[in-house]
Amino acid sequence: MKRVVIDIGCGPNKRPGALGIDIAVLPVVDIVADITAGLPFRDSTVDQVVASHVLEHFDNLVAVMNEIWRVCKPGARVSVTVPHASSSFMTWRDPTHRRGLNLSTFSYFDDSTFEGQKFRYYRRASFQTVYGRLRFVAGGPAARNAPGRRPSARVVTGLLEALANRSSYSQHLCERWWGPLFGIAEACVLLKAVK
Repeated sequence: MKRVVIDIGCGPNKRPGALGIDIAVLPVVDIVADITAGLPFRDSTVDQVVASHVLEHFDNLVAVMNEIWRVCKPGARVSVTVPHASSSFMTWRDPTHRRGLNLSTFSYFDDSTFEGQKFRYYRRASFQTVYGRLRFVAGGPAARNAPGRRPSARVVTGLLEALANRSSYSQHLCERWWGPLFGIAEACVLLKAVK
């Protein structure tokens, strides 16, 4: 049986091998759908979800995460990349963005965290956080090391990311205190559907 991989809000840059889902009609979009009205998949039928720079466009994140969880098979992986909330430039330069997000946002969907336990009552979705990363350059290592970037900028952003991502506590300190001073560009998280 073929693995089902969906790329939600793929826009013109669909992940290779995935079914591209977007509200916009574009050449690479396989399924035109509004996720707020529901994904066109039965319960527990999707193996992997990619959501890159899309979750910040929704008013009701809890409902969207519930819908993603609904279609996920038990153990399905959900790869999320969002502009980091601490960067006004990254979060609000796009007039279609509705919210800011950070790594800590996703702890509300993880029952092993304080927030996940305390606020479990308002969601159906349950995910385990596999890992999270903070990036100081949008696009990750490929963008950080792209030709034309100054070597000093590569070194500085590499050091900032190494410090920020040493542990979950380092990430917490970075998001809460020092990271916004240097401009966290993105938060990336890999979640596993718990059912």
